[in-house]
Amino acid sequence: MKMKSALIVFAVTLLITLPTRLYQVFCLTDKKTGFYTDGGATTAIISIVLAVGILLIIVMSYMDHHVRVYHTIRSVSAAVFGTLAGLSLIVESAASLLGGGSSQNHTMYMILSVIGIAAGIVLILISYDFAVGENRFSNYPLLALILPIWGCTSLVALFITYVAVVNVSENIYDTFAVIFLLLFLFAQAKMLAGVENEKSSRMIYVFGIPATLLSLVTGISGVAEFFSGSVLAGYFPVGLHFVNVMMALYVAAFLYTVYRLSPKYDIIEKTELQESQPSLQADSDESGAIPPELTEKKSCWAFLTEAYQSEEKFMERVPSPFNSKS
Repeated sequence: MKMKSALIVFAVTLLITLPTRLYQVFCLTDKKTGFYTDGGATTAIISIVLAVGILLIIVMSYMDHHVRVYHTIRSVSAAVFGTLAGLSLIVESAASLLGGGSSQNHTMYMILSVIGIAAGIVLILISYDFAVGENRFSNYPLLALILPIWGCTSLVALFITYVAVVNVSENIYDTFAVIFLLLFLFAQAKMLAGVENEKSSRMIYVFGIPATLLSLVTGISGVAEFFSGSVLAGYFPVGLHFVNVMMALYVAAFLYTVYRLSPKYDIIEKTELQESQPSLQADSDESGAIPPELTEKKSCWAFLTEAYQSEEKFMERVPSPFNSKS
């Protein structure tokens, strides 16, 4: 129930902030300076709604006790959006590398471009696994860390760039979008590698939903601002704005797939049940879910009698009177 409430908060926050950002871009922006003509009223509204919405999403997602246990999944939507995100990341990184990158912090952006190409390739490999229903990263866990390394490098590059400029709200939005995306990618990497399944299964929602929200708000408005002919208010590259949009769609598809295909049982209850009744582990299905009819504590003969529809009945085993020592 708390997860559904978090999704409602996500939808409401997006419906308020994204149209307001687009209104800023097309109606309130001075095309020469890039500043807004409303005195910062819409910026205050966006900032407050984003802050409250993200805080509520984090709390609701963390308090959701129905932890989803990740297993190998097959998702066409996650595969498609993941491939598009990987390709867009490779193209943007290659263009930045060939174009010389930013005039400021040239070396840092060259490193970011190289890591971005590697991260795009890894993201395509993840998407391929989603398409065929495999998970190669359980055998090669270090490979899954390339995406978080790219996110960490992006965050460092942003901090280095923004220290030398006047801070505006757009820079803050972009920075938090990268932070939450980095945290999500790290939690996903641990999930794919099979590390801390319980914690990772919760954290992908705690970080993934805010990352999707901020990436959509900043990415769509950034691309719209570029095509409107206005001066970009922030210093985030327009290519990365498009990458953020693709990443947001990929994260949303991944979260939806895991939420829908994961076992319905809480991981804690499942673990306790398996410890108390080890014989039930062999009767679980491929996803690890234990059939509901086996979760009730009943004796073996009672279960067989109920399941075997026949006139013959199973009886509880008792010592034979013929073997009595007396």
